[in-house]
Amino acid sequence: MNGVFRPSCQNPPQHYKELTTRAHSSSRPGRGNIAKEKVFIAANIIDEGLIRGQWGTSLLSLIDLLGEDNTFVSIYDNDSGEATSAALRELQLSMKCNSSVVTGDHLPLSSFPTTRLPNGEERVRRITYLAEIRNRLLRPLDSQYVTNSTEGFVSAAKTKLDKTLFLNDVYFDPVEAAQLLFSTNYHDGKARYRAACGIDFVHGVQMYDTFFVRDAEGYGSGLMVYPWFAPVGHGVSRKAVLGQTDAVPVRSCWGGMAAFDAALFQTRDASSPFTNTPDYSLLQFRSSEEPFWEASECCLIFADIEERCGLPDIAHGTGVFLNPYIRVAYSKTTWQWLPFFRRFERIFQYAQYIVSKVAYPRHGERRLHEAGDMVNQLVWQPSSHNTSQNAGRFIDVHRQATSGGFCGLQKMFVMEKDLQAANTGGTGRNWESVNVPADEN
Repeated sequence: MNGVFRPSCQNPPQHYKELTTRAHSSSRPGRGNIAKEKVFIAANIIDEGLIRGQWGTSLLSLIDLLGEDNTFVSIYDNDSGEATSAALRELQLSMKCNSSVVTGDHLPLSSFPTTRLPNGEERVRRITYLAEIRNRLLRPLDSQYVTNSTEGFVSAAKTKLDKTLFLNDVYFDPVEAAQLLFSTNYHDGKARYRAACGIDFVHGVQMYDTFFVRDAEGYGSGLMVYPWFAPVGHGVSRKAVLGQTDAVPVRSCWGGMAAFDAALFQTRDASSPFTNTPDYSLLQFRSSEEPFWEASECCLIFADIEERCGLPDIAHGTGVFLNPYIRVAYSKTTWQWLPFFRRFERIFQYAQYIVSKVAYPRHGERRLHEAGDMVNQLVWQPSSHNTSQNAGRFIDVHRQATSGGFCGLQKMFVMEKDLQAANTGGTGRNWESVNVPADEN
C-alpha cells in the first residue's frame, strides 16, 4: 500500500523538475548551471572499470551540465597500478574543463606517523591515510603549495569558487549531482547551505555511510533502511525524512557525494559568511590520534567547521543537510534497483523504528563533549611493559575536549602493511579493524 499510495521521494520540489527539463531539452554546455557558479570537483577513484565506464561518462556529462568554463576537476591517484593511471590519463584528455589529475603517485606508509597496537606492533591508522589522500585533492586550492610543487598540480587558487563537490567511486546521475549543488534548500533563487550530501546505498536498500552521518543532535544513524535515523532525542532528522523534505538537517554526512560552500576551502575574506574567527588557514582533513577512538575524516571536517564557524544555522544559510532525493550506489546492481526500492522503501518505516529504538543508535559517549570543555573520557593507556597480546587498559581521564567528540566510536582501523599489494590484489580492501582489547588485569 505504501508503494502505491505513499511512495517515497517521488515528487521533488518544482525547481528540481525544471533543472531536469533544462538538462534534457538541449545540448548547450552549462544548461544545468544557469547562475554560472564556479564548481571545484574533487574525486578519489582507483577502479579502472568505473573510470572507463559509468563513473567517467557521468563525470563528463556533469562537466557539460555545469559548463566547462565553470568547472575545475581535481583527481588524485596513488599506488593503484598502471591500469588505473592509464584510464585516468585517458579521462583527462576527454575533459574540456581545467583539471589537475595526478596519477601513479607513490605515497609510502613510512611517511605517516604510526600507532602502537596492544601487541607491540606499529601500524599506520587508516583514517590518517585517508585524510592525507583527501588533502591532496585540495592542493590545487593552495596557491603557496602549487607555486612550490614539482608534482604537476594545476592551480585553482586564483578562481573564486562557489561550490566544492567531493565525489566518491560511485554510480551517480549527473543531473542529480547538479540538483544537489543548486537545488538543495532552495530559497529566493539560490541553494543555501554550508554542506549538502546525497545518500549512498549498498545491497539495494541499505544506506552505506553510517560511520560518517550524525543527525541534527549528533546521534549516529539507526537501522540502515528508511528512514535511516533512530527515534532518539527530539528526532529532528528522522521527522524531516518522513516529511519528504529535500533538506534533512544533520551535523555530519557524506553519502558518496558531498557539496560544500567553497568559501570553506578557500582563503576567506570579510564578505564570506564563514568569517567570524581570525583563523583564515585552509581547512584540512584530519584523523584522531587517540588509540581505540576512531572518527572518520569526513565527519571531523564538519566538527572543525563548527569550531571555526559555529553550529549549522538554517536561518542564516549555513545549514548542513542530507538530501534524500539525491542517491548513489556502490555497485551496478544496486544502482539499477534504486528506483524500485525508493518507491517502496516506506514499508520499512515501522520495523526500522522498532529495531532502532531497541538497538540503536551507535554513538560515542562523547556526543555532548564540545571543544574546550573539561570532561571525563575513557582513554586507552598502553602498558609500560608489553607482556601480553592486550597490553594496556582503559582509564578515566579528566581533560579538555577537542572538536569532533560526536564523530567518534570505540574502534580502531589500520592500514595493511603492503599497500601496493593490497590495492592491486583485487580484494578492494587495504585496511583492517583491530579488536578493542579487554582491560589488562
